[in-house]
Amino acid sequence: MSAEKRVRDFKITVLGRTLEHLGTQMYKRRDVAIAELVANCWDAGATRVDISVPPEHEYNSRTSVLTVTDNGAGMDDDEVERNYLVIGRNRRSAGQPTSNGRLVMGRKGVGKLAGFGLARNMTVVTWREGRSCTLTLDSDNLKTDSDHAERVAIRGFIEPVNAPLPHPSGTRIIMQSLKHKTSVNIEGLNRALARRFSTRVRGEMEIYLNGEKVFDTKIDFDMREPESGEETVEIAPGQTIKWWAGFSNTVLPKELQGFTVIVNGKTAQAPPYFFDVEGTASGQHGTKYLTGVIEADYLDAESDDASDRVSTDRQEIDWEDELAAPLKSWGDALTRRLLRERTEQRGEKVKKEVRENREFADRIGRLDRQSANQVDKFLILLGKAGTENDRVNPLADTILRAFEYRQFHDFITELDVAAADPETFQQAVEYMHDWKLLESRAVLEVVRGRLDIIDKFYDLIVNDAPETAPERGRENLHDLIADYPWLINPEWQVFSEEKRITTMLREWGREDLGDPSYEGRYDFLALSGDGELVVIEIKRSGHSVTLEDTQKLEQYADRLEVAQKVGFMAFISNSSYEISPRARKAWDEREDGELLTWRGIQSRARTYYEHYRAILEGDVQNTHFGRKEQEVARTREVLESGAYRGVQRRREGVGSQDVDYTTPERNDGE
Repeated sequence: MSAEKRVRDFKITVLGRTLEHLGTQMYKRRDVAIAELVANCWDAGATRVDISVPPEHEYNSRTSVLTVTDNGAGMDDDEVERNYLVIGRNRRSAGQPTSNGRLVMGRKGVGKLAGFGLARNMTVVTWREGRSCTLTLDSDNLKTDSDHAERVAIRGFIEPVNAPLPHPSGTRIIMQSLKHKTSVNIEGLNRALARRFSTRVRGEMEIYLNGEKVFDTKIDFDMREPESGEETVEIAPGQTIKWWAGFSNTVLPKELQGFTVIVNGKTAQAPPYFFDVEGTASGQHGTKYLTGVIEADYLDAESDDASDRVSTDRQEIDWEDELAAPLKSWGDALTRRLLRERTEQRGEKVKKEVRENREFADRIGRLDRQSANQVDKFLILLGKAGTENDRVNPLADTILRAFEYRQFHDFITELDVAAADPETFQQAVEYMHDWKLLESRAVLEVVRGRLDIIDKFYDLIVNDAPETAPERGRENLHDLIADYPWLINPEWQVFSEEKRITTMLREWGREDLGDPSYEGRYDFLALSGDGELVVIEIKRSGHSVTLEDTQKLEQYADRLEVAQKVGFMAFISNSSYEISPRARKAWDEREDGELLTWRGIQSRARTYYEHYRAILEGDVQNTHFGRKEQEVARTREVLESGAYRGVQRRREGVGSQDVDYTTPERNDGE
């Protein structure tokens, strides 16, 4: 064999954009494409494969490089021309011998194009017996007219192996001009590769990712079947499979969820797969915890094209095939059974875990026996519902509170007692209706939301949020107030926002008094409790108010008053005013206007609703909670016996109030 370097023009027949479409359309996902290239290494007899991908912080689609290198048999230039560059060649039906006694994974002859799913440029370097062959496939050069076939020349170089190569023989695929803009998730790729090849394959051919051996992710199983290893079962005459499955204690990454069906060492049905029962089976929420492997080599025992039951990209089995149907039925039954058993086990486990929590155990211990039994029942339902581990304790706390809130618990007890007498029962139901128990719970949810909005309001103030949105999606004060006008004053009803004065006058039928050239625009127009107009102008928290700002508000009021009486003006900003002390004093003394501060109105809104927080949070030690309990008891007494306080209560004075007004609050924003 000549030792000198020589050049060879390889030939490949291309119809339109066939090669690019085969690579791009079938291998859009990185893990699928890389797995296909690794499968080619197996078919080449490799015992080691090295995959190199750029670290996430160094990834650049234009400059980064992906490589897949194996220590397989390699090829000379004749084999490249005769075998590698023939697209759609079935190695099995062609009688090509297996390597190292292995059954060839590939059968469609297009897996070599998987690199085009990753990159626009693919360089192949293959070597053996001291000589290498190098050629580059460029997707742009392989494009032809859609209806035109061409024999495209690909320049290749055959030369002695001069540069150091990792093995005596092998093949390296170098991919450049990458198609994916985002970096490679190294951990996710490891999980995907480990699931796409059986442990037997990875035992005979070690796969390394950036120098680290691909390994199975360690899973902390809640339950597993069998407890270790795998089980062999004959699902139909001559159809034997191996399988294992289990449920993790935590939600699994997407790559590990569901079953993967492996045929002859490589994925045939990609995860997550649940035999189409996840939408109908009992305990379907458990699918996020279920993982398993089924090896069904019998599905790919033949070599002819007609018996091919696996999609080209090895993602899906043709489940309508008569040979695959028994596996589908068996897998359906298995999945339903596992989900059902896990549901039952999970319910008892949640009850046990909550009962073992000392705080919860003490609280349950203080309940009467019937209530404690009901709590246990609800905890089991909580587990059966598939509640996430981190949500069990908060929801268990909610269940316990429902029994600990005496005003709710008493109604349940009264109904149980009153059920023996229809008249008494009806009276008790009427009391519940008058008390509007269900409606009051809904109102409390509204109050909870309002308290959360007040907290959001505070965050916008502290972070100097803009008055209006300068860019799409940006939080701003105007939009918050437009949705929740009660933030300004619970007694004001905002009915108009951001409208030109002239437009408003025309709507009121005073077009003849409107000045079309006037550009003034108010922020909000509201009605006060006595029905008078309130003009509201707002500025962001960081804005320093000038005399001109306040004069604009007065102009708005003057112009609007020609059609409707304006009873009040409100200017809202922070406490920074660049106006003279005399002008500020004049505003402080006027009865038809007020310079408000964001923090001042936020404090007022919070004071208006804060007394409900103890009820929402179940803070039994809070004085507000005690006052509400007293109010509930007094309300029931009034409904049952009438509105009569008696001598002692009259001496005690008025009942509890929501807000303590004995100490006036400052409204200076500080």
